[in-house]
Amino acid sequence: MPDAMITSTAQIGRRWPLVGRNPDVDRAVERLLAPEGRAVLVTGPPGVGKSRVLEAVLHRCVAKGHHVLPANGIVTDHGAPLDAAHHLAPQVEPHGTTPAGALHRIVARLPRPTGQHLVVLAIDNVSGLDEAAARLVGKLASEKRVRVILAAEETAIGTGPVDVLRRTVRLDRVNLAPLDWQHTRQLTAAAFGTDVDGLTADELWQLTGGNPLFLREVLRNAVENGALTLHDHVVGWRQGTAIRSWTSDALTGPLESLSTEETAALRYITYGDGAPVEVVERLAPVPVIERLEELGLIRLDQSSPATLVTVVHPLTARAVRTRTGPLRARRIHSELVAALAATGSRDRVREVVWRLAAQFEVSDDEVLRASAKALLGHDAATAEQLARQVHSPAAAWHLGRALLARGDHRSAEGWLAEAYRNLADPAPRANVAALRAVNRCWGIDGPLSALQVVAEARAALPTDVHGDLMVAEAFVMAFAGSAAEAADAADRLLHPPHDPLLASVLHPLRPRLLLLRGRPERAIAELPTDLSGKPSIWPAMHALLQATHVQALIMAGEVRQAADLVGRYYRDAVGHGTPDGVATIALVGGICAYYQGHAGQAARWLREARALTAEQLGFGFREALLAIGVGVEAQLGQAENAQELLSRLDQGGAGRTTVDYGAFGAVWALVISGNRSGAATLLRRLAAEAARAGNLLMAMEFLHVEVRLAPSATVAGRFRELAAKTDGRLFALFAEHAGALTRRDARVLNRVSATFEELGYRGFALEAAANGAMFGGGRVTNALARRTQRLLGEHQGTWPEWLPEPKTAPALTDRERQVSELAAAGMDTPAIARALTISARTAENHLHRAYSKLGIHRRHELARALAEDGFVLPAVARQIV
Repeated sequence: MPDAMITSTAQIGRRWPLVGRNPDVDRAVERLLAPEGRAVLVTGPPGVGKSRVLEAVLHRCVAKGHHVLPANGIVTDHGAPLDAAHHLAPQVEPHGTTPAGALHRIVARLPRPTGQHLVVLAIDNVSGLDEAAARLVGKLASEKRVRVILAAEETAIGTGPVDVLRRTVRLDRVNLAPLDWQHTRQLTAAAFGTDVDGLTADELWQLTGGNPLFLREVLRNAVENGALTLHDHVVGWRQGTAIRSWTSDALTGPLESLSTEETAALRYITYGDGAPVEVVERLAPVPVIERLEELGLIRLDQSSPATLVTVVHPLTARAVRTRTGPLRARRIHSELVAALAATGSRDRVREVVWRLAAQFEVSDDEVLRASAKALLGHDAATAEQLARQVHSPAAAWHLGRALLARGDHRSAEGWLAEAYRNLADPAPRANVAALRAVNRCWGIDGPLSALQVVAEARAALPTDVHGDLMVAEAFVMAFAGSAAEAADAADRLLHPPHDPLLASVLHPLRPRLLLLRGRPERAIAELPTDLSGKPSIWPAMHALLQATHVQALIMAGEVRQAADLVGRYYRDAVGHGTPDGVATIALVGGICAYYQGHAGQAARWLREARALTAEQLGFGFREALLAIGVGVEAQLGQAENAQELLSRLDQGGAGRTTVDYGAFGAVWALVISGNRSGAATLLRRLAAEAARAGNLLMAMEFLHVEVRLAPSATVAGRFRELAAKTDGRLFALFAEHAGALTRRDARVLNRVSATFEELGYRGFALEAAANGAMFGGGRVTNALARRTQRLLGEHQGTWPEWLPEPKTAPALTDRERQVSELAAAGMDTPAIARALTISARTAENHLHRAYSKLGIHRRHELARALAEDGFVLPAVARQIV
């Protein structure tokens, strides 16, 4: 699906679902309807969803048959003491009556529940009640047949009517926290009726703090300003846009009530942008800072060695900045610099940033040293900000490196090319050329252009600075499909590069080459035991390392462990904030889901990856994303989507290799057109090319598809030959699968299918079972047919066109089922015969026929086989047993 800008707020649902609040609603209902008759107070910050939770609680109460009375504390007529109480029973006219009289009339007119049914009184915005009405509600809550649930903001606790109620009746508090990351994403997806990419979801979560009201307003603002696009059915930020200033009464309201001291302190914290607490305490009184924390405007961040103070909501910080003039902002930064110096801090990056903002004199060398230190500290955004303050060849080098780390490939190439032209020292020029080559291969136009950059630099620069160029060459070779040449280049590296950015390219290189050469288990052994939660100077390279780990696990027969890691690595990539890093993990997430037989899940992963890299036509895995997506969409029966992806694949950039997953595009095009023999011929050629290039991974992948399309002894023999050179359990199983298909060996296919399923490769288990059920007959065939039926019921997607129509397993007769169920329950044959008033011989005959139809050999296998067929032991059998 091509890009489409979202320009109408009508595309945001008018009624959002209640997301992430089921535990809160459950807790409120449980306490509200408890036998001891508790009253419940729902609290939380403005916009967190208190009213929606109250509504959900009332729906639950109605479903249980209780009477409900909703009211709102802020609705009054003329301000009389009991005006709010009027809404509890509209037929009562409280004017001119005492609270006791009004209470008597309301109680007299309450619905009279029958049986166990109750009256549930719900009051939203309870802080709007007057004290007399609050006392009235408290007395109502003491009635045995009445339950009361209230909602108020956190700041109302201990004040006015809430304090009166707390003295009158016991209130069980249910505090609503902001939504977490996953629920924020879920709510955003519900607002648009389609998926949202992880980076966009993360930015929205960071921006709104998980507040549903803020989220809704931010989305409306983004839509009105054309900041969102829809690509491949995935909503995301339009590249180069940012949300404009937005304010809300719920957000700016607390700012209006701040004292002068509190406002000043909040400004220091806002412009400090994560300043150490010691710095802020030198500029504002500690009680004032504590008050801001109690109001929920600031928080302490203790994740780094120094305790930092930050504004809770970025939107609050934005509102503070819009209310602060440039001269005052300059003075604030000046005072921050002085306070930082007074603490004796050696945080040079923060110092330089503040000094520049205060318009102090800072030398170019100081700025560039701070930029390099920021990048080394995994803060590429600050590194970029600082490098842009200087205009020199060295600054272009620093800026290009920062942009590279942020995943801005085109801009990075421009600045690095300028640096290469103008730098005089050969060593920095070699580093720049190496980074350009990796960047061009990974995100611009592919390996051929990258190798040209290396060749030109090698010819122009002295040999003693060629080390960095060799790193880039090995990386590009790995992507160019020549695993053997890449391994040779990697072996020639004598020392790792001094540059940490370029050194991060080496981290995924060796394990990836081991994977490509058919050694996934060795690759896993060389990887660190824990790759999640680690900061990275170049997030895309860290994502590539994690993706290699996932793919190696898949090929080693550990697809379940791979699937567990994908989620953790995905959150890492989102946290690092680069589209290509997230897309890389989403790609292997799609591969992992495909190998598990979850085509629908695979399609969602791949759609997100394509959406995130839609504007990066040179993304290293672009062809793989499109080609795998074609196969997945075809399997889901989405022929139009598959054709659209094929058309995009035909527009691919120059330099595409023929021995990676991208080559499957041409294969699926032939399969979809009905030319299976042509696809098989192409696959055989691709496998031979991959093997010659030392890429056994892709050779095995190509052969495995070929043997499923057109089984032959030649392919099976080649499979065995290649599998003998690999160490992955899955490769050995593929070879066994190929041989059994060629020999039409149902017994081996039964074993292969069972092993696939045991390991978690359910799609391959289904295929092996379906093929095996067509060969031979008898007990093994029946077992395969039953496994086919069971797996097909769990399978996502259409039936692959190269498979035979699934064979139906013979059904048990009623008597065979009765005998089998009793035997599975533990009864011996004589007992079964007596229970069913048949002879023991007849019972035994029924049992053996059931064994044959179920495809089993022993009595202890009955329970599992019956469970797979959906049989449940009847009550009469349980009683007999």
